[in-house]
Amino acid sequence: MNNKGQSLVLFVIMIPILFMIIFMVYEVGRMALLKHELNDIGYLAIDCGLDKIDEEDNVDNIRELINKNKNDIDSVEVKVEDKKIYITLEDSIKTKISLVRNSQTFRVKTSYIGYMNEDKKIIERDR
Repeated sequence: MNNKGQSLVLFVIMIPILFMIIFMVYEVGRMALLKHELNDIGYLAIDCGLDKIDEEDNVDNIRELINKNKNDIDSVEVKVEDKKIYITLEDSIKTKISLVRNSQTFRVKTSYIGYMNEDKKIIERDR
């Protein structure tokens, strides 16, 4: 009995499946990295904004800080109301490797709320 032919057929069938799994892991990793970057920038912006919560140009300073860290974010919303800072960051990422002709675009969004409570900074994720 010769198993070389069976092994070759199994190898030919498994290679495309293996490549699809590798490409999917790559794309999911890129999305996770973008989400992590947006979370870090949002947290940093809230933290710095809370240091200067009483200044009039605080919103502009927060926007400038966000743009210094990542200047190609699709949507940046910053609000200061009742000594609370609300930040929502939204960005998109296009798939680099697509099995079909049309590449897909994925949206990544993160929101934070920050406020002072008894001289402590409270930074929470907004749901």
